[in-house]
Amino acid sequence: MIKILWRGITLACAACGHRGLFRKFGMFSMLDNCPRCDLRFERMEGHSLGAVAVNTVVSAAVVLMAVVFALLVFGIDTPTKFLLLLAAPVGLLFPIAFDPISRTLWNAMELLMRPLEPHEIKTPPNGL
Repeated sequence: MIKILWRGITLACAACGHRGLFRKFGMFSMLDNCPRCDLRFERMEGHSLGAVAVNTVVSAAVVLMAVVFALLVFGIDTPTKFLLLLAAPVGLLFPIAFDPISRTLWNAMELLMRPLEPHEIKTPPNGL
C-alpha cells in the first residue's frame, strides 16, 4: 500500500512504477496510458474529478497551514491584509504546482480502492 502511494506522490505509474507519464514540454498534459504496462489512467467516466478533489483538499490545507504559521509567528494581532497577501499567492500557485502530483496520487489511491483487473495491463504489475 505504501509503495503504491509513494509511486503516486513521485509521479510514477501506480501499477508498475514507470516514470515519464507526462508529455514532454507539458507537465500538465498526462498520457492516457502508461508507456510500460499500458494501464489506462482514466479507468472510468469522471475519474479525473478525484484528482481535482485531492488537489482542492491538499491546497486548502496548505493555505490554512500558511495562515496558522503566520499567526503563530506574528501573533494574533496580525492584520488581515498581511494574511491575505501571504495566503493569496500560496492559494494561487500551490494548486498549479501540485496538479501533476494530484493526478498520479489519485491514480494510486483509486488503484488501492479498485484493484486491477487482469485485462487492464500488458504485463503483471511489479510488487502489487
